[in-house]
Amino acid sequence: MRPEAAPRSRTRPALIAAACAVVGCGRKATVDPGPDLQIVGESTRLRLEDPVPQTSPWFDGTRVTLVAARGETLGLQILHRAAGATTLAIPGTTVTGYAVEAFPVKRPSTSLFGGSHGAGTYADGLTASPTPATNPAYFEVAVPVDAAVGERAGELVVAGRRVPVTLTVADAVLPPLPRSVWAYEDPRELVWANGGAGDPPRAVPSSAERACIDLFRAHGVLLSPDLQLAWWEARRPVLDGFADVPVMISTDPVKAADEVRGWIAATAGTGQVPFTIPIDEPRSAEARAKVRVLAEAVRAAGGGPGRFHYAVTAEPHPDFGDAIDLYISWKAAHRAGDRVKRWTYNGAPPYAGAVVLDAETPGTRTWGWIAWRWNIPVWYVWDALYWHDRHNRRGKPLPGRALDPRVDPVSFDDGEDRGNFDGVLALPSPEGCRPTLRLAALRRGLQDRQLLELAARCAPEATAALAAEVVPTALGDAPAKGKPSWSTDEAVWERARRQLVELASCRDQRAPQ
Repeated sequence: MRPEAAPRSRTRPALIAAACAVVGCGRKATVDPGPDLQIVGESTRLRLEDPVPQTSPWFDGTRVTLVAARGETLGLQILHRAAGATTLAIPGTTVTGYAVEAFPVKRPSTSLFGGSHGAGTYADGLTASPTPATNPAYFEVAVPVDAAVGERAGELVVAGRRVPVTLTVADAVLPPLPRSVWAYEDPRELVWANGGAGDPPRAVPSSAERACIDLFRAHGVLLSPDLQLAWWEARRPVLDGFADVPVMISTDPVKAADEVRGWIAATAGTGQVPFTIPIDEPRSAEARAKVRVLAEAVRAAGGGPGRFHYAVTAEPHPDFGDAIDLYISWKAAHRAGDRVKRWTYNGAPPYAGAVVLDAETPGTRTWGWIAWRWNIPVWYVWDALYWHDRHNRRGKPLPGRALDPRVDPVSFDDGEDRGNFDGVLALPSPEGCRPTLRLAALRRGLQDRQLLELAARCAPEATAALAAEVVPTALGDAPAKGKPSWSTDEAVWERARRQLVELASCRDQRAPQ
């Protein structure tokens, strides 16, 4: 699935690793590479050739300071130049370490996918390790929901250097992270990644696919293909708790009517509603006419709000009449009195942060804030496991061009537009899927959304003002071109998150002790 109308943006050239720049009269000025040790969050998209940030909300040069709600997971990238293992210990929390693999971007992503931070080497792939020696090393700190409020002391050790850590646990409590993102996946990718070919069966999730589904669930994402009716019973358990069931129907109105009736019967009483996107991005009058004919057939078969939703990846148009139940668009924005059900999908500035490897900071983290501000219940991602460029295989048999990110992480290339890790939120592993920093950044944004929801109950005006300050415009309120309205400095987002934690703790509303 491709964007409707993508903004154009400039790419920035890679910084020279030697950190020297030519200035007037031929002299060379040394570029400060930044401190030898620095801490940033999971949503910083930093090339390894870039100077390290001079300052950080997490680290003052001598001590690491963290703030978290109960039930929250913090992600920390440890940027360091010293060779050696890194460890992090904070009593009363669960700390998971990861070695981070970096990939060389030689052909920057084009504006269709949000543009690029520039050619260079980007850290992204994660492999669990209690003592990672990579630069950066990455750690996730999970705070239990029943953790005691207050400070606790821990320690970060980087190549023998010991740094004290203080974690302040706030009163606010985050519930289990709901899945508010649907990421499409093709189960065949898991077979192809292990040397398979052709068109293997997809009805029953394999153990590898179930592992991937669980990984994405932990990040607030439903990982699922469009379901055929015959797959429902086998796949129903992995869609538990997700109200909207992605399904596939024929584009033949007669066949589609039978399938719609079958889906309505199969999901009756479950609290779940099937939805379908059989015709993607209908831009012409002819395509819109086909959408309307099929949508009216769905309605005649019993579909409609609360029973079976016909969706279209487009804005409302008179050609559709009132036959569309769900609009999915980059320009989605719920407004007062809006009766149209709307989602959005993927992302590219200035509408939303981009998913690609070489995106500007903070990338997918923006999605949670945008979804809260513009009342978007579900964010749709196409694709999540796009490990073969099957759409540009130029007549070759499936699976298409295999992704080899250590050589070139471009996953989609049609000769004009290209994206580095477009559609790739996880990487293949022997067990199924390997997480990425971009997937972790997405979860960070979804947790930010939870904090926004909690804070709005305690201080609605202050919360709304803070959200508007962090993301002034996005989606349908953003201009068609230009830079994003939000900061590309993750420190700004971290300071805002800490304000949300304070607001969500409802301190101003408590009775005096």
